[in-house]
Amino acid sequence: MGSYEVNIENLNIADSYVEITVSISGREIYYPRISACFYSGNTNRILPMDLKYCDDKKAVAIGKFDIPFLFYSDSSAKDLSVKFLFSDGRADNIILEPDEKVVIPAMKKRALLHFIKSSKREKLKIFFGKFISLMFLPYRHMKVQPNKITFLSNRSDRLTGNIKAVFHEMTKIDGVDITVLCKKGGIKSSLPNIFKFFKLYATSRVVFVDDYYHFVSYVKKKDEVILIQLWHACGAFKTFGFSRLGRDSYLRQSSPNHRQYDYVVVSSDDVIPYYAEGFGISMEKVIPLGSPRCDALEDENYKQRFKKNFYKSNPQLENKKIILFAPTFRGGGMGNCSYPVEKFEIDKILSSLGSDYCIIVKMHPYLTQRPVCSSEFENRVFDFTLTYDINDLLFVADVLITDYSSVIFEASIVGVPMLFFAFDLNEYSRDRDFYCNYSSFVPGKIVYNTAQIIDAVNHEDYNRALIAPFKKRFFGATAGHATDNVVEFTKELLK
Repeated sequence: MGSYEVNIENLNIADSYVEITVSISGREIYYPRISACFYSGNTNRILPMDLKYCDDKKAVAIGKFDIPFLFYSDSSAKDLSVKFLFSDGRADNIILEPDEKVVIPAMKKRALLHFIKSSKREKLKIFFGKFISLMFLPYRHMKVQPNKITFLSNRSDRLTGNIKAVFHEMTKIDGVDITVLCKKGGIKSSLPNIFKFFKLYATSRVVFVDDYYHFVSYVKKKDEVILIQLWHACGAFKTFGFSRLGRDSYLRQSSPNHRQYDYVVVSSDDVIPYYAEGFGISMEKVIPLGSPRCDALEDENYKQRFKKNFYKSNPQLENKKIILFAPTFRGGGMGNCSYPVEKFEIDKILSSLGSDYCIIVKMHPYLTQRPVCSSEFENRVFDFTLTYDINDLLFVADVLITDYSSVIFEASIVGVPMLFFAFDLNEYSRDRDFYCNYSSFVPGKIVYNTAQIIDAVNHEDYNRALIAPFKKRFFGATAGHATDNVVEFTKELLK
C-alpha cells in the first residue's frame, strides 16, 4: 500500500457520543473509503465514516458514533481505542493508527434514555423484542444437545444456495441430529413457526442461517449455542447492513441485527473487513472458508450433467449462442424494489445480432417485472427466472449481461465473459454505494446503452483478461472445497 499519514483533526466526546474527524494523506488516493475501528480487549467493531473532502493526496472523513452501542455486549467493554480502516481504491484495505493513541471512555447503555430518543419504528421493535424474549424464557432452561444442528432460512420455503450445500454434506455424518426450518417471507410469515424456532434455538449446538433471520435479533442466544451465518451471496462490493449507516437504511448503530453471529463464512480474506463492518461483528469472527454453493461450479461432472439435461429440456437452444441477462433490483428489497425493464431493448439487440443468438432472462427473485419483446423475437427469448438456478445457467451462457449483481463472482469461476449494463451507474453509486470503485472493480466491459451492448457482443469485446485475477482475489484456494471446509469446521465445533 505504501505509506500514508493519519491525523485526528477533531475528537469531541459529548454526552454518550464521540465525533471524530480524520484525515488520510500521502500517496495518490484514487477511490478512498475510511471507517473507524473501535477496539476493547479482544472485541472490535468497524463503522463507516462519511467522506467530506478528497483530492489526489488527501481525504477527510467524519463520523459520529454512539459509544454505549459500539459493541453488542457490555461485558468486555473497557476503555476503547480507535484506529482506521482505509482503502485508497487501488489495493487492499489496511489498518492505520493515529500518531498518538486515542482512548475513548466506555459507557454503559442507558436503556430508558435510548428508548425515549428512539423513533416510533424503533420503539415498536424494542417492545416486540422484549415480548419475544419473555416468551423465550421457559425455553432457556432446555438442555443444548451436543449433536444437534439446525438450518434456518426465510429466503425460500426450501433450502437453497450455501445453506443447501452444507446441509446435504452434513447429512452424511453419522450421529448428527439435523432439523430444517424454512419459511419464505418476513417476520409475519415466520410467526406460525415461532415455538418451533424457540425449541430449536434453545437446544441446538450449531445453528446455520443464510440471510437476516428476524427472530435471532430479538432472542438473546444461549452461550452454548453457536450461530453461523452462511450468507447467500459471495464476495462483496455493494454496501450492506451497518455499512449503510446514514444512508437509506432503517438499521441504526444500536440495532442488534446480525450482531449475534459467532462466525460468518466468506469466500476470501479480501472481504473480511466488509462483512465485519456490514454485520457489526469482530473481524476475527469472519472466516474465509469459501462459498459452498460455488463448489458445483468447479465440478466438471455436475456441469456436463446439467448441460445434458438442459438441452434435453430445451432442444431449441442447442447450438445457439446464449446471452444470459441477469440484473439485480433497484430499491429497498423484497416488496419494495423494481427494475426498469424497458432499458433492456430485446428487439433492438436481437435484430442487430445473428439469428443464432438467443436471450435467457433470469431476473432477481424479488422482481416481478420482465423485459418484453415483439412476437418476431419471442421464440428467441426465454424467461427462466423461476425455472433454473442462476449458477447452473452460467454453464450454458456465452456471455452474461448484468449490472450490480453478485453473480459476477460465480461467473468468474465458470469463466463466462461479462458485460456490465450500468446505464444508471451514477445514481446507483449515490443511492447504494460500493466498497470499491465499480469501474475498476468489475471483471468485464462496462456498457451504458443498447448500441454499446450490440457492438460488444458482435465483436466479442468483453475484457476477458480481467476474469482470472478477479477469481483468484475472491476465491483463492477455497474454490471447489468450501463445503468440505465448512463441514470440517462444524465437526470441530461439535467435539
